[in-house]
Amino acid sequence: MKKVLFASSALAALAIGGAASAQGISLFGSARLGLGYGINNDGSVNLDDNGEASDDLRAVSRVRFGVNMTGETNSGITFGATIRADNAVGGNGDQNGGEGDGQNEGEVYVSGSFGTLTYGDTNGADEQWVGDLIGDYSLTGLADLDETIFLSNGGSFGNDTGNNFFADPNARPTVRYDFEIAGFGVSASANRDLDSYAVGAGYAGNFGGGTFRVAGGYYDYEEFDTTDLGIIQGGDQVSAVIEGTFGDYGANVIWTDANSDGDSGFSTLGAGVSAGFGDFALGAWYRTILEADGGLSGVDGDDAYALTGQYDLGGGATVNGGVQRNFDFQSADDDGPITADFGISMAF
Repeated sequence: MKKVLFASSALAALAIGGAASAQGISLFGSARLGLGYGINNDGSVNLDDNGEASDDLRAVSRVRFGVNMTGETNSGITFGATIRADNAVGGNGDQNGGEGDGQNEGEVYVSGSFGTLTYGDTNGADEQWVGDLIGDYSLTGLADLDETIFLSNGGSFGNDTGNNFFADPNARPTVRYDFEIAGFGVSASANRDLDSYAVGAGYAGNFGGGTFRVAGGYYDYEEFDTTDLGIIQGGDQVSAVIEGTFGDYGANVIWTDANSDGDSGFSTLGAGVSAGFGDFALGAWYRTILEADGGLSGVDGDDAYALTGQYDLGGGATVNGGVQRNFDFQSADDDGPITADFGISMAF
């Protein structure tokens, strides 16, 4: 990634645990252009005036840039922040007319031998360790349905706006602590109001010439109000992943189960695979809703899957594309709409 560094004597005034040194600001950016089938510009399903999925072909494009800020104290504590330019208002933490919802865009962190403390639009502890299905090389993300549904995520911040299933609008901003040693790691997190909590842990190591990772997470949440389902009583979610890589091949399996003290809940199971062949890479993933109760019962057995690919042009440019069958989220008896994209992705 090409970076532009700005050194400033004004940054020397910053200090955490001692006088600060080695501060810097680096820019990063990304862009894409291409074609999309049945999608909006962000990759989500394009619905017509009747709420039906469209089958139109359209041009899709986007450009973003942001900034990474880093520093280090004399005692060796590192600190920093990152945010995209289009999210700058959310990074200020007082949106919605100054109501003070907290920082729901960008991250701020402090790190040292004690571990890392991160605030803002960041993963909950369970999401940090369990993660998402591998195998998505699509241009736009196609609504990010390969991403695991974590209640600690909230489904309404950052890049996750396409995945609002059972979404908790109070889950973020997030405060998370991480600590890792000798392949083992543990994390703990809470939402802004410090009334919903998550823990996550895992181990990564080498085996038979490849790598493997196992991890699990748990989230205990308070009551929240969704747009479509009304009040969801407090409850919990458990999740787990097993993942392995061997050379240019990789695969993972992710399971989650969420329950509320009321009658709503869901469980999902997904698998993802990827394979590299020189400059080419292919990926595929599949996820099904094993069970859904209460207000979600209509989507029992609903599933989504995709086949994607990428070709590396060099210099930060890749050709990406994917074809995806989406969740229907209306009735498990019907197939969800098919969407697709193809084009060039650029990283700067």
